Amino acid sequence: MLNYLIFSPLVAAFVILLLKRGGIKIFSVLASFIILVLNIKVFFDFLSGTDFEYKVSFEILKLFNYHIGVDSIALILMLLCSLMVFLSFVFLKLEQKDIVLNIFLLEFAMLGLFSALDALLFYVFWEFSLLPLIYIMGIYSKEFKYGIKFFIYAFIGSILMLVAMIYLAYLNYQLLNIWTFDLEIWKNNVSGANLNEQLILFAAFFIAFAIKSPLFPFHTWAPKVYAKSPTIVSVMLVSFKMAPFGFLKFCLVLFPDASVYYMPLIAALCIVSIIYCALIAYRSDDLKELIAYSSLSHIGVIILGIFSFNTLGISGSVFYMFAHGLVTGVLFLMAQSLFQRYNTYEISFYHSLANKAPLFAIFFAIVLLSSISLPLTLSFIGEFLVLLGIAKINLLYAFLAGLVIILGAIYMLNLFRKMFFMQKDNDIMGFRLYFREVFVLGIATILIFYLGIAPKIFLEPLQENSKELINTMSIKAIEQSTIEFLSNLKGENYAK
Repeated sequence: MLNYLIFSPLVAAFVILLLKRGGIKIFSVLASFIILVLNIKVFFDFLSGTDFEYKVSFEILKLFNYHIGVDSIALILMLLCSLMVFLSFVFLKLEQKDIVLNIFLLEFAMLGLFSALDALLFYVFWEFSLLPLIYIMGIYSKEFKYGIKFFIYAFIGSILMLVAMIYLAYLNYQLLNIWTFDLEIWKNNVSGANLNEQLILFAAFFIAFAIKSPLFPFHTWAPKVYAKSPTIVSVMLVSFKMAPFGFLKFCLVLFPDASVYYMPLIAALCIVSIIYCALIAYRSDDLKELIAYSSLSHIGVIILGIFSFNTLGISGSVFYMFAHGLVTGVLFLMAQSLFQRYNTYEISFYHSLANKAPLFAIFFAIVLLSSISLPLTLSFIGEFLVLLGIAKINLLYAFLAGLVIILGAIYMLNLFRKMFFMQKDNDIMGFRLYFREVFVLGIATILIFYLGIAPKIFLEPLQENSKELINTMSIKAIEQSTIEFLSNLKGENYAK
């Protein structure tokens, strides 16, 4: 079933090649819905105890295996991916064959990446995901130079990651006398890396993932790419949490000592990212750019939760990834809805939308309140757990990270006041939402409140897999200071 899920977007992409322009919209919606249903089925089968690990018995080029498998962390991020592709196809008028085809190829890359249990297979999907994005940016972006900047940043990070992977394979070869990139074998055997090796290898992976996240100071490519690219690209970039997933998959599990060693520096970068990007968002007059900087601010919270090294922080971080992808993605879609009607993203242009478009105003308010983590919305659950998790390490970190709520409320409520209630001399025409827009915003609203009120369906499996991840870190740690640090967080004692 997992293989069917991974390859179904690839099949859909090939079918797109055979379709005429008139049938592309209907097919893209139906195909993305089927993929979403498949993803939901796999998720619930996993909850019922089904094991989805699969490995081809032969080695490809004697270097890597086709080895896939999922846990709740991977499945929730795959579910976010499938959901946002479906909602985007419904909401947006995407009838260009090349765009739809590339979105399905991108979805294929993401589903494969989240399920990869071989490092080189992960890397192949990681690199493959660049191609559809660069194509759409190159053909349809307002300014292609930002796409080039994105490619340069991503390529440099990818090279660092590949070199680190090859060295990890070499370390494993020294231990077992076999060349393998299998992550399950690495988790058990690459503890042969000493602290200095861990520090260097961790840095290589961290830079690659920090660029893609994007995290300060590697974020400079992101705001303009989000603002100037087609909305579908903006939605996909905030919805596909490949880089935060990489932190969990590689940095924490393979380099526990380096993760703890670098934690204060990473916490500082996250806090700077939270505050700095929030302040820029407040000053922005471009709606998409404001949403982009808001997204970068919240990414700092997500990464901070990952490096809390406890169940609360990690499970909250993954939950917040889902919330952030959904809420920020829908904000980009709503910005596009305004652009289609008024042909501008300038915030100063808009006013009195509460009277001009009352239903749109209600939906925008709901999504906006979730963005600032209002209690009973799904963003609140994730952010609250992250702050609790990081408070177990350092109360000052938690206090400074908590500024994301205050600053977010300031610039988002100020945005809402300007666009929906301020009166101006110039008049703008009112509008009604189309059925497809009401459908998508209605689904988003239901998820925002349902998962905000009843998050158990995600949190229970996330907490279980987070505990497994932390146990792996504790077992692989070689420095006594790391062992004691992780033991204190868990309230247990580990003996080497």
